[in-house]
Amino acid sequence: MSMAAPAFAADQVVEVPPPSSPTWTIGIEGSPEFYAINNGSNRSGTLADSYYKLSVSHNFDNNFVGGVFIQPTFKSGGKSQYYLEGSLGYKFKLTDAFTLTPSVGIGYTWHDTGIVKDAEANANVAYYALYLAGDLKLSKQWTWNAFNLRWRNAFNTTWETPKVATGVTYNIDSTNAVYANVGYSWKKINTSSAPYDALAGDKINVAIGYKHSF
Repeated sequence: MSMAAPAFAADQVVEVPPPSSPTWTIGIEGSPEFYAINNGSNRSGTLADSYYKLSVSHNFDNNFVGGVFIQPTFKSGGKSQYYLEGSLGYKFKLTDAFTLTPSVGIGYTWHDTGIVKDAEANANVAYYALYLAGDLKLSKQWTWNAFNLRWRNAFNTTWETPKVATGVTYNIDSTNAVYANVGYSWKKINTSSAPYDALAGDKINVAIGYKHSF
């Protein structure tokens, strides 16, 4: 019996649990934006501004995802506009490869906003944003970010800026990824004269970014 006990103990296998998936992601994105149409002195295809976005997000155990970003935008002519936004979304895994993520954001924009409110030509305003993203995993490395839709509007003033974008993500490994996307945005034109409540093409952008998860 005394000899059997050590042998029995040696035969036991201690299973090491698999490493947990990363839940936090930090990212940086940069993009030039070009005017989409001729509008006043702005000519289609000319540089409108360049932005840089720093973001942090967290994936919760119940498929909710939350995040926050800050985005400085440097406009032609030396002006600048800043955004700070927090969001909360939910990931619907419709198939093994396709994920649909609706989310809602609350933000604030300030400095040279170009938003008219009362007597201000550059009002600092709070806004809300609605998003819908669809992502299709093509392989272990590649994901097609098939669409990312946005509806954004300021509270108590006219500032509606919908946008649609599509792109791809390349996963370098389990914690690092790079991506690129193209987008087209609209902006509501002056509503004090006809055509009322109309949207006009605003900007086209090409963005690249990097994400690290931990």
